[in-house]
Amino acid sequence: MAAGTKQTPDWATIRAEYEGRLYTPDVICQRHGITAARLRYRREREDWLNIKAHPPTRNALVARMLRVLDEQIKELERAEDMAIDKRAKMLADQVKTLDKLIELGAAERNVEPPSKRDMTDLRAKLVKRLDQSQR
Repeated sequence: MAAGTKQTPDWATIRAEYEGRLYTPDVICQRHGITAARLRYRREREDWLNIKAHPPTRNALVARMLRVLDEQIKELERAEDMAIDKRAKMLADQVKTLDKLIELGAAERNVEPPSKRDMTDLRAKLVKRLDQSQR
């Protein structure tokens, strides 16, 4: 490399080191030849995960997804002008999402996986709610 020529920092690696908490910000700056201000600017501009932030737990993510699914079902109930086949497809997609969420919950220790009967009952309740909202 010629004298006075600067190499572009590998921002993907820097971000991975920062968000993965592999090194402190000072060490990252030294390793990649950047200033703390430049690191801070890039971090803020690209909305990197704060080094002090705690990543959400699996349970928190599942609970959040269940709230989203509940809102989607309520929205589907309110969609009276939508064709029944489209509503049925959306409901099927939501049931798949629910199945996946239940699998994630069952992956936790000391949690018994849901039975086929439980899933059938839940699907029947969802279909019944959809029918009720259609009337």
